[in-house]
Parts: sequence; structure tokens; C-alpha cells
Amino acid sequence: MLNSNRINRGSKVGSAGRSGRSLSVQRNAMESNDVIAKKNKAVFGRTFVINFLSSPGSGKTSLLESIVPVLKSEGFKAAVIEGDVETDLDKKRIDALGIPAYQIITNGTCHLDAKMVSVSLDKLDIKDADVIFIENVGNLVCPTSFNLGEDMKAVVLSVTEGDDKPLKYPAAFYKSEAMVINKTDLLPALDSDIAKIKENALSINNGLIIFETSCKKKADCGGAVNKGIADMVSFIKEKIKLKAGEFKK
Repeated sequence: MLNSNRINRGSKVGSAGRSGRSLSVQRNAMESNDVIAKKNKAVFGRTFVINFLSSPGSGKTSLLESIVPVLKSEGFKAAVIEGDVETDLDKKRIDALGIPAYQIITNGTCHLDAKMVSVSLDKLDIKDADVIFIENVGNLVCPTSFNLGEDMKAVVLSVTEGDDKPLKYPAAFYKSEAMVINKTDLLPALDSDIAKIKENALSINNGLIIFETSCKKKADCGGAVNKGIADMVSFIKEKIKLKAGEFKK
């Protein structure tokens, strides 16, 4: 008969020692990351940088496909850093927008870190960019811990994910300045309550700026983007101007 007392059994001293070493390694890794993130921030210069966090399939790439053409039409220059565990499928979609883009394939790592972004900056032409979008790996846990040198984080939540996502993954919402509730065109087919999503998110971070978006182009309005996309573009333009103004001081 299995002796359940043997499970996870060991000396307190040994366990404490292993725990201490683990915490030390983790702390050193985060400190090293922050040093590189600070260097990234200096490289970014006047360019406004937004780091998108989300679960897989929330629509981050579709969001960029809706936002970037509007910015381009108004004379703003954008670049994108794509993070994925495998494939460059999303980057190919961004390439079609005619803007600089760089693919980071993490080979299993569940987040981007500052070093990965630093390497991308050696390859990506950002000297004229007004805004850089970082599309992080689809994961609401690990990416929240890593500063990449960005100006702000924004969390993207699809209405298909349910009302309780902010409560289950609070760090992504607490550390973000903005939240995008995406795929709102699907609401008629779902039980998801957008008011409850907002309530739960604001209970974690009452300063969140919230946008409701749909990236679906509607034939009856000439393929125009919806109001949520227009509001996001206005928000980003204001951030671009503020960053550029602060950089001149």
C-alpha cells in the first residue's frame, strides 16, 4: 500500500535551501531583464511602445490589422514586434500592411523578455516609427512579469473567453493601462455579459481605460472600422504625441 506520507517529504533545511536558491535565481533573472529593458527604452527613444497581452485567439493580430491602416492613412508610421511560440503566420499578416515587422519565435517559452526584444531591435528599422506594437505570446500569466521597455501594457480580452477572466488572471489587468474587449460582434451568440467583464476588470484595476472593439468589417458600412477601433486610434495618437513631447524636454 502506498504510504502517502512519503509524498513531498524531506528535511526542512533541504527544502528551504532549494527554495532560497530558486528565489535567488529568479530574482537575478528579473534584475537582469530590467537592466536590458532600460536599454530598450533608451533605444525606443521618442517612439511610443505598447505591449499587447492576451490569451491565444483573442484577436491581437486582427486588432493590429484594423488599427494600423487608420494610423497610416493619417500619416503615422508603425512597426510591429511579433512574439509566437512557433510559426511566423501572424507576421505574414502584418507584412501585408506594408510596415516594418520582426518575428520572435520563442521555441516553447511562454513570454517575451527584454533580451528577445533587444535582439529584434538590431534587426528592425524603427528610426522613423511613431509607434511600435509588441504582440506578446498568447498567455495571461508569464508575460505580465517581464518589462520589455514598453511605455504601457494593454490587455486584450475576447468576449468568447467569459466574464471571469479578469478575476482568474488579475496580474494582466492590474499591470495594464488599457483593456480591449474584442470580438463584440459575437455577443448576440454568447451568454457573455460585457457589463460583468468591465465590473470584474475594474475591481482589479479601477483606472483601466476600456475599449469595446470588433475587427469584423461590415459590408453595410463600406468596410469601415467600428467606433471602438476609432477610439483606440485616437487614444494611441494622443499617446504618440505625449511621448514625443516628453522626449523633447
